[in-house]
Amino acid sequence: MDKVYRHSGVFFRSILESRIKMVKERMLTVRRFCKTDSEQASAVLCKAFKSFMGNRFDTIMTAYYSAENLLKQVSSLKDNFGESAIFVAEENEKVVGVVKASATSGGLGSFDYVGVDPDSSARGIGSLLMSAAETFWIEKKQRKIITCVSAHNKKAIIYYLKHDFIPEGYCRDHFREGVDEIMLCRFLKPKLEGA
Repeated sequence: MDKVYRHSGVFFRSILESRIKMVKERMLTVRRFCKTDSEQASAVLCKAFKSFMGNRFDTIMTAYYSAENLLKQVSSLKDNFGESAIFVAEENEKVVGVVKASATSGGLGSFDYVGVDPDSSARGIGSLLMSAAETFWIEKKQRKIITCVSAHNKKAIIYYLKHDFIPEGYCRDHFREGVDEIMLCRFLKPKLEGA
């Protein structure tokens, strides 16, 4: 009996050690975008948007999410009326998610875009990116956040609803012909003192 116990202890210890190793190997961090992220961030955004846009992902969208355009966006993140922030989720030194959030001096923020590598989806990366955006909005004293989502992108609609966004409108053929958009918003709840 004692022999079996020792063997099972070794067995369970090796399982625990392999799980700890797996967690360490999958270290996921969210941080501000830096210029060296542009190529990887572009690849993630293009892959994420192609996954639900299909052949509607055209040269205009490719140019918008290009590494060059991301670098231009970073160079103009702040002006007299507002500020934007781009965050990346990184795992094992590889960008697996990107989000851009904006804040205005009037308190109306926007969730400009979010993309998670489809190979890394359903692991909470989008929620971590949302948390980074929320922290940014709270620091910038935003009261309301707006965004839109393609009406056929059910996965993203569920994501926004999970994060307290509510539909406010519907726009047909909004950004491109044949792609309707759902306008969404959420009000930020102020954090209570001592909570």
